[in-house]
Amino acid sequence: MSMFKKTLLGAAVSTVVLGFSGMAAADTNLNPAEAKYEQGIYGLIAMQVANRDYDNSPQNDGVQFNNESRLGWRGTAKFDSWDNWTFLWQIESGYVDESFAGEDGGNGYLGRRDTFVGFEHDTIGKVRLGRVLTPIYELIDWPATNPGMGNVWDWGGNIGGNNFNDRQSDTIRWDTNELWKGFTMDIAAGAGQDRAGGTDSTKAGSNYWHGMAAHQQFNGDWGWVQFDLAYEMNYDTMEGKNEKYWDNQTYLLGSQGGFSNGLGYFAYYRIAEAQDTKGSDETEHSYSVGLTYNFGEGNKWQAKIARAENLGLEVDGKDIEGTKDNVTSMQLMYSVDTNAVVYARYAMNDLENTGTTGEGYQGRWKSDSFDEASVGIEYWF
Repeated sequence: MSMFKKTLLGAAVSTVVLGFSGMAAADTNLNPAEAKYEQGIYGLIAMQVANRDYDNSPQNDGVQFNNESRLGWRGTAKFDSWDNWTFLWQIESGYVDESFAGEDGGNGYLGRRDTFVGFEHDTIGKVRLGRVLTPIYELIDWPATNPGMGNVWDWGGNIGGNNFNDRQSDTIRWDTNELWKGFTMDIAAGAGQDRAGGTDSTKAGSNYWHGMAAHQQFNGDWGWVQFDLAYEMNYDTMEGKNEKYWDNQTYLLGSQGGFSNGLGYFAYYRIAEAQDTKGSDETEHSYSVGLTYNFGEGNKWQAKIARAENLGLEVDGKDIEGTKDNVTSMQLMYSVDTNAVVYARYAMNDLENTGTTGEGYQGRWKSDSFDEASVGIEYWF
């Protein structure tokens, strides 16, 4: 699978997934060739300089730095009594300064991103408990949000409730090994945002979610193609102060791939459905598509163009005006080393509102329309 299957950030993580630098004492070996314990520090240095030009919010115009640097610590252990199992653990910080988070910075504390314990088995696969990505969001995030399409495809949109989680605490997740050639599945369940103690919901005990994703991949001298199908259900998410509760179902299907001639692609379609306890029924359809081309000596250059669109909110069978959004984004990236890239990007976000800037249907938050030009560098270790 090509390195460019991952996001800029995701490529950083995948490069160091098991590249641990620290070693345990020499007298803790299962055999002379295998260390019993391994651990190491990994991280990403990522800085973006972006200029935004908003349609109706000139007070937010201008240049900002987006510092997505982060640090993690992970390890494995082999236990004497469990020959076929490997114990896994990881602690990872959040970004130093999340996208346009302001002068107070972001949530850069340890444990903000994937932080878990788990086990990996030669046959069964990997089981993790703690804070991890949900199966559907792993596909929503990559490849379909890059480059710079989150305000439409990721956290954007208009539907009520909680249509999907990104990474979630209080979660158990199982990633299978190949069930047959090229076919794998990810299955997860856990507590919702209200059960985690963040609200005073009177239905906190029934606020939970479950989801899964299935992947079929084909490889050859010509390149690779992967077909994906994912689903997530969220129950009893509170809105307001126990005013009403939402059940959400989200479905995702699509494909991604890369070919030996340097071309790559992704194409995903999402259906989001929501029902509340007052009888409202909402639906929103969205898509995200993109093309990449790797070129130059050693394929160190990559050009990318992508588009995502929310096709509008439907409530009780009626189309709601001012709920269509789209973004078109272009990016040129250069690999200065095997673990470092620089890039330039331009994104045009056209985000409708229902009459008031920054508000969607029933006052739900959404960004004003804006264009963004940015340059950045990312180095992972």
